[in-house]
Amino acid sequence: MKNKLSFIMLLAFVCVMQLNAQILWKVSGNGLKSPSYLFGTHHLIESEKVPELQKALSFVNEVDAVVSEIDMSDMQALQMKIMQGAMMQGKTIKDLVSAEDYTLVDAAFKELLGVGLDQLGAFKPAMLSTMYGVMQYSKTKKLAKEPEALDMIIQKAGKKANKEIVALETAEEQIEVLFNSLSLEKQAELLVKAINEKEKGIAQMQKLDEAYLSGDLKKMEALYSEDEDMTEEYKKALVDTRNLNWIGKLTKMLETKSGVVAVGCLHLVGETGLIKQLQKKGYKVEPVK
Repeated sequence: MKNKLSFIMLLAFVCVMQLNAQILWKVSGNGLKSPSYLFGTHHLIESEKVPELQKALSFVNEVDAVVSEIDMSDMQALQMKIMQGAMMQGKTIKDLVSAEDYTLVDAAFKELLGVGLDQLGAFKPAMLSTMYGVMQYSKTKKLAKEPEALDMIIQKAGKKANKEIVALETAEEQIEVLFNSLSLEKQAELLVKAINEKEKGIAQMQKLDEAYLSGDLKKMEALYSEDEDMTEEYKKALVDTRNLNWIGKLTKMLETKSGVVAVGCLHLVGETGLIKQLQKKGYKVEPVK
């Protein structure tokens, strides 16, 4: 009897873990004629490591639209907008950091990218932090090249299947959040800190990868909440405000069409996350088994 009880407890624990461990969710009810799906993405992870991706791609053929943060159909034009939005006007990184920190940052970029701040110094520090993070991730994971973003893979599948591509925000809106939510001085401070605390950053990347690949949204939310560099104001701009803007567009779309919604995994979690927001509006949101 004791062994049987232990097995039942273990089975219950596994079921709970499965329900909490999901990056792919089904949205139904509340008058929807056909279901839609939420897929939390990781912008740097290798696609072959994400088994849920194939399931999400199969749903693309069943829905009316593919929904992403921004429309990535014209990557050349998008990259041009990002480059323009990431440039400082009348300043360089030399104006924002000490001579000692300038030498530190310059050496770090030469080591990772092979080019220094004489060529990159006009970029806003937030852009430099992004570049540094991507290259450090690639080096740590021994990647030959930056993986194709999961969002892009799903959007390409949508285009191939002649599905409507719906963007939750414009490129300009995303650029404003990423590069202008913090002052240039604060951006520079965080850039220097990221380089000084490189090992800590690598450990955090590893934890996020493990949480994502196990589908542990609660762990991902905890890692995000514990990030000391993210001020409440920046968190609100980066995630909460965008979620609240997106939910109105998303629910309006759901009135007339179904979709696969692929957004960064952190946009699914928490009180303002898309899962909770859709549930509050009366939709049934459940993990895809």
